[in-house]
Amino acid sequence: MVKSGANVKAIQRRLEHTLAAMTLDAYADLFDDDLDSVGGGGVDERVAAAKCAQNRFRRLRDVL
Repeated sequence: MVKSGANVKAIQRRLEHTLAAMTLDAYADLFDDDLDSVGGGGVDERVAAAKCAQNRFRRLRDVL
């Protein structure tokens, strides 16, 4: 199903998993190939920016 392009929620329903997280925990390695096709388009930059913002929030929270 992953190779044919089905999304996680469709796979979850088909396998009757309670949560999509259960599907991802069991089959996450099958989605790794998809990461290569997502690359570019600023994804890495957005992830880095989100991590940076998260770190700033944590430091601010620790100060308060």
